Parts: sequence; C-alpha cells; structure tokens
Amino acid sequence: MKNIRKAFTLVELLIVITIIGVLVSLIVPAISNAQKSTLEATTRTLLTNMATALTQYQADYGYFPEFLTVAPRINLAEGSNSENCVKALTGKDSDGNALTPEDRKALNRRARTYITFNTKNLIKPNAESPWRIVDSFENPNIYVCVDDDGDGFISQGFPTIADGLDADFCKELVPNPTKGVRSKVILFTLKKDSKSAKATAPSEDVFSWQ
Repeated sequence: MKNIRKAFTLVELLIVITIIGVLVSLIVPAISNAQKSTLEATTRTLLTNMATALTQYQADYGYFPEFLTVAPRINLAEGSNSENCVKALTGKDSDGNALTPEDRKALNRRARTYITFNTKNLIKPNAESPWRIVDSFENPNIYVCVDDDGDGFISQGFPTIADGLDADFCKELVPNPTKGVRSKVILFTLKKDSKSAKATAPSEDVFSWQ
C-alpha cells in the first residue's frame, strides 16, 4: 500500500514563514553592520592616505596648499576645494590632464604626484557638476585642518561636541582642546552630514590624524 504524503497545513506554513522572517530580521542587520564597518575602514584608509600625501606636500614645499589655509576647517565639498585638492596632490587636473601654468604656480609647481585617486573616490555626478572627492559612502563632505603656522598643533577646526559627537569621545579624541591637537593634518567625516537636507549620501564619524 502506497504511503500518502500529507501536504503542509496552513498553520505549518505560517510557522515556517514566521521562522524565516525572524531569521532574516537577525541576519540582515548583521550584514548591514559588517558592510558599514568595511566602508568605515576603507574611508579611514582614504583619509590616512590623503593626510600622508598632504604631509609629504608640506615637507617638499614648506607650506600647505593655500586653499587649505583660508579657514581653520575646509570642507572639500564646497566650491572648487575638491578639484584644487586633486591638482595639489596628483599634479594633474581631475580629468588627468597636465596642470595649466597658473595651476602649477598656485597648487603644485613641480607637478609631483603624492596620491592617486581611483574612480570610487573621485567622481563627477553629472556633466554639469564639478569633480568631487568622496569617501567610501560616496559622501563628499571631507573636512581638512592643517597646521598652517608650523607650531606642531592644530588649535581650531578639529571635531567637537558641536559636530554631534559625544562629550566623552571628544575628550578622548582631543584631550586638551584649549591647546589643540598635536598634528600637522587632520581629515575627518561626520555622521551629522547625512542628516542634512542637502545630503546626497550617508556618512559616518571617521577620523585620521597625521
């Protein structure tokens, strides 16, 4: 006599679907957090490489690019800052062309290459948009502070609680805010920028001191 295989009942199907739903709800956040950690790590690597490049630039020329010294904190997303940064650190323009005589004089007179940006970190959103250096989240808001007076400290522009950071974390990050940060270059991104109405990409609090 043949065995008759019973079909799943509606209740059994609902139980299976519920279990699958619970498993998915547990797995998806874990995958998301792992992806975020990876993007944070690659962003930190980019910032560190840029800080090293700026330090080498300063060692060669004896000064930092002028566009980085007009304020204590410079956002590369503003104006022509990204394009100027590319010219200063790569010795070429954002299209890969040789610098004009004016750009060489102002930004990198020996046209030396201190860093190379890849297609993930240097993007042009559309034909009308300027080139932008972006982090691994595609966030263009990359902040730069430099020790313009050469005293070994950056006394302004560094991250504070006003940037949405926890007070204890700020104290750990900058133990003596009155004196500043013993560093030549600081690069960082801020999570608060992703909450801006103008935000085009997510962002996280990522820092690199050099």
